[in-house]
Amino acid sequence: MDRRGSDGADVAVVVIGAGGHAAEVCSYVADLRAAGTSIRLLGCIDDHKPVGRCGPVDVLGGFSVLEDLLRGRVDRLRCITAVGDNPTRRRLVARVDALGSPHLQWWTLRHPTASVGWDADIGPGTLLAPFSVVTARVRLGAHCILNVKASVSHDSVVGDYVNVNPGAVVAGNVQLGDAAYVGAGATIIEKISIGAGTIVGAGAAVVRNVPPDVTVVGVPARVIRSH
Repeated sequence: MDRRGSDGADVAVVVIGAGGHAAEVCSYVADLRAAGTSIRLLGCIDDHKPVGRCGPVDVLGGFSVLEDLLRGRVDRLRCITAVGDNPTRRRLVARVDALGSPHLQWWTLRHPTASVGWDADIGPGTLLAPFSVVTARVRLGAHCILNVKASVSHDSVVGDYVNVNPGAVVAGNVQLGDAAYVGAGATIIEKISIGAGTIVGAGAAVVRNVPPDVTVVGVPARVIRSH
């Protein structure tokens, strides 16, 4: 995780989004600062929220403000999305990437209570929320969310833009395709493959491979619709 510039200066962070998940992300940054990490939270970027304080979130403005920050050459500017919906998160990442600024990098947020095991690879722009667990030899893609108390076990491969919701359990040797969504409290047993874009409902138990772009629910999980 990028905590400090090479000369020891603070890293400036901008959060993309200003809803409920953004409030959580901002609180995680505060937790990192309390743990001694040198991170300076500039605020949130959201085209659909008024500038100013929005509950616990400081909204800087829309994407034009991010462009202004980059034109001002803010050193070590880092960025992370804070939107739970996978397609929306992908669109926001594309908007940021389209700016093509050499002064902006995607930031991986690892909460102080998150656990990451041996030889794990965590992609850029990914969030590891409080008490989340990534064990040994896991590959977690870019711009993923591993939410509160969610876990991914050994030798699993998680694609980009995946959202694993609070309390979900992904067992060992599981394959999660890009933009898969695992609902709160769901369980995916070992050696299962979940296709790209598939939604696993809250509390489901997945015991068989699941194709892409479907929704599965229940115990055991069954397909209820195609997207």
